[in-house]
Parts: sequence; C-alpha cells; structure tokens
Amino acid sequence: MRMSYLLVVLAIFFLFSSTTTEGYDHAPSREISVSVFDFGAIPDDSINDRTAINRALNHPRENEVTGGDTRKEVHPKPNVLLICVDDLRPELSCYGSRLIQTPNIDRLASEARVFRRHYVQAAICGPSRSSMLTGRRINSWDCWNEARQLNSEPGQPVSFAQLFHRAGYRTICIGKVSHLPGGVVDEEQTSHEVPFSWDEAYTPVGQWETPWRSFFAYSDFTYNGVASIKTDVPRLPYEAADVDDNGYPDGLIATAAISQLQKLAASDQPFLLATGFYKPHLPFNAPKKYWDFIDPEELPGVENYQKPKNINSAICIHDSYELTRHYHWPGGPGNISDKEAQTLRHAYLACVRYVDAQIGKVLDELRRLKLEDRTIVVLWSDHGYHLGEHGMFCKDTNYEIATRSPLIIRLPDMVKRGESTDGIVESIDLYPTLTELCELVPPEDLAGKSFVELLKDPKAQGKEFAYSFHGRDKRRCNTIRTDRWRLIEWKETDGTIIHTELYDHAVDPEEQINVAGYTENREVVVRLQEILSSVHYSNSLELE
Repeated sequence: MRMSYLLVVLAIFFLFSSTTTEGYDHAPSREISVSVFDFGAIPDDSINDRTAINRALNHPRENEVTGGDTRKEVHPKPNVLLICVDDLRPELSCYGSRLIQTPNIDRLASEARVFRRHYVQAAICGPSRSSMLTGRRINSWDCWNEARQLNSEPGQPVSFAQLFHRAGYRTICIGKVSHLPGGVVDEEQTSHEVPFSWDEAYTPVGQWETPWRSFFAYSDFTYNGVASIKTDVPRLPYEAADVDDNGYPDGLIATAAISQLQKLAASDQPFLLATGFYKPHLPFNAPKKYWDFIDPEELPGVENYQKPKNINSAICIHDSYELTRHYHWPGGPGNISDKEAQTLRHAYLACVRYVDAQIGKVLDELRRLKLEDRTIVVLWSDHGYHLGEHGMFCKDTNYEIATRSPLIIRLPDMVKRGESTDGIVESIDLYPTLTELCELVPPEDLAGKSFVELLKDPKAQGKEFAYSFHGRDKRRCNTIRTDRWRLIEWKETDGTIIHTELYDHAVDPEEQINVAGYTENREVVVRLQEILSSVHYSNSLELE
C-alpha cells in the first residue's frame, strides 16, 4: 500500500513539474495543495491513470491540451458578458453628462476602460448590430438570411458567437442582441436570427405574449403605428406607469440574465452571455420612480438645437419620423415644441435610469457568484441619439451625436482601471478584440481590427479613421471621422455626389458649421473623399 502511495506521489510530481501556465493573461493562478487524504479515493489499479489523478486534485481534463508528445495545463478560457443597450447615447455620468446620474454603469466604468470615441457602422439598429456581430461593414438589416437556409454550418463563422460556440463556449442570447428581439425570427422563438451561433436565444415576453409586442410594450398593452402592433387608441411615445421594474420588459430581461448566470456559474464550461436591453429605445416607457429621479425644470436646453449652417436641409435633416410618424404625435410630423422637447428629454433620461438599474442587477449577480475574476464584461450601444440636436429627435443620421455610442470594457485583473481612452475604435473591432482576449483565432478577412493595446494602455494609438453610413430617400450617405474632421458625403443611387458636409472638431465639436465649401479646406475634402471611396459595405455574408 505504501508503494502505491509512493507511485501516486511520483506520478503527480512528474505531471506538475512538466506543466506550464500559458493561457489567459489575467486568469488567477492556481495553487496546488497535496494531501495524503487526496489519494484515498484512487484505486491501486488507477495509479497510472492521469485522468483519475486530475480528478482527485480538482484539475479537469478539459484544462489540458495535447500537442505531439507534450502535455501542458492551460488556464480556463475567460467568460464573456456582453451587455447591449438600444439607442443609448453617451449620456452617462462616466462620459461627463450633467443631465443624469447612472450609478451602476459608472461603477462598471470605474473598474474598466471607457472608450470615449467609439463609432458604430450605422446609426440604426439592424446594420449596426449585424456589423458588430460579424466584424464586417454590413449595410443590411438581415445579413444571415442565406445562412439560415443551410442544413449544415458553413466553414466561415457567421458571427463571433458561432466562433465561440465552436471553441466550446456555452453561448446564450437574451433580449435584443441582433436586430430581432430575442434573436429569433418567429413568435414561438424556435428559429434563431443568427444561425449556428447560440445554444439558446430568446426573450421573456411576459404579459405581452410575443417578442415584438414586448419590445414596443406599454404597461398594459403594446403599440407601434407602423409595425402592425397597435390598439384602437393611438399612444404618445412615452409613459410613466406606477409599476415595479418588471412592469416593463427590461426588468424581465435582467431577471432572465441573472437566472442564466446562476446556471452558468455551476458549470466549468466557459460562457458567452449576450444580454440586450430595450431601453432607451422608443417608446420612452419606464416606471414612474425613474422619472421621479429627474427634475424636468432643471434640465438645460440643447445648445445646438439649430440646423448646421451651410447645409441643404432638405437632404441632411429629417422630420424625426420614428418619433412623430410611428406614434401619435399631436403636432404632426417633425413639429416638436419646446415644451414637448423638454418632456421627451425627461422621458429618454428616465429610460436611461431604468436600464442602468437593470444592468446593475446583472453586474451585482456576477459579483455575488464570484465570476468577476474570470469574466470579461462589455457594455455596448448600437448608436447614439439626437435629443434635439440639429432640430431632431432621432437616430439615423451621420452626425457625431448619432454615430458615437458608449463602449465600456472590463477585464479580470485589468491594469489602469477606470481610465478612459480617446483612441478611435469601431464596433466591428469588438469581434477581433474578444477573440484575441480569449485566445481564439478569428477569420483573416475581418474588416475590424483588435484594440487590445488600448485595453492595456489607454494612451496607445487608436485607429486613424472610423466610417459610418446610412441611407434615406434612396440616397446613400457615408461619413468618415478622423481625429479632427468629419466628412459626410451624400450620393444619388448612380453615385453622383449631391452634397458634402465637413466639420472641424478642433473648433466645432457640436458640428454647427459646415466648412466643406471653404477654399482653405478643399484639399481636406478631396483627401477624405478619396479615403471614403475605398471603403466598401456588404448586405450579405460570404459563405464557404
């Protein structure tokens, strides 16, 4: 019997003396403590069984990799918690907002890297989310239609979630991550919008019965004037019902995310949990207590309410159509009084406070479950939102206020926590960044570039340019943002340039004066137009 114990000790010594600790840089080190009592459960005939020894020491075989005749232990892959927020502009305390307090997102920011110049590929939900999930510049609402018709997985991943799934991650989508609520194309929530990517994709619907009806939820019904979701009584685009957090769907989404975290914490399998909250997307509905946090009389007016000078308003400005056409709007399309503008800002900010509270619940549970030290947390919004800037209440423009959105990333054992960076990054860069952090190999032809260096050092160099696009009235509008300039170019369908805007952020950060026609800026316009012409978007994925 003593000989058996001696053989076990020698085997363990040989096993651990040959191991290395390569893997995720910030994973906690593992302490090995060997006791004679650990060996009591190992039968004599299993002395040379490496798996049995690993089980006895709580080292699962999944943490081993094989390469030739060399075995080595690697740290477990980090988990990823991706929090998506709909229509959230950087109106957050951690971004310097004077309008609202966002304590939970601010707490995350104090432990993370805040990207002050993160730009989306399109200031509208579908294309922005498609671009983020694929790492490519996508200009369509659904780039996965062809992939959903396949009977087997294509060689090329259709999303970074699929790549994580292939790597052994448990992948779960709750709420709005891709364009469709729940990431599903049917009311029964059986068919995933992004195929081959999620182990589970769904959204809790509560009393509202279906994903889309929950997305446009009021406290006791649902309404949207153009989405075949409406009652006999048209509704204003905001509501302050005296209900608890679960009186609107984002409370249910937070509860679902917490439930999933509890299940995932009980498993050794790494996970990618993507949770998408609906607010502050229209309608601006939130429990009354969040409205009460904000005194509308103390809200300052919008400094750049006027349209930019030297533009063609018929081309560049729209009538806030989602707000004033999709919902009941007494003044008619595009007509928003000063008093109504104040109410709309109050309503939007109440929704921000509401979603901040739901995000806080999820982050608190992550901490309670002791998952923080092995989980990457990403907070991302699909675009910004005009709250009266340039006379609009909307997304779907190529101005700074719409194309810039929050991006906050926390790593386990992060260095220089709480420091922000002014390096330019794009949503498409999230895919290669997450794969690098998790030591996965992304496709070589992604349009996005990893910004891991900015996570290590906030003063590192960001991108030279960021690009965004949108289309309206069958016209194409592309924009390029550099450290100093924003160029916006409007084209007809035949490619003819019909209008150009140029804003100098060195002296005009609010984009109030179009200087494209100034003689001294001619070379700047030509140079940026040349760069912009080299950028290409796609409305579908290349499948192999």
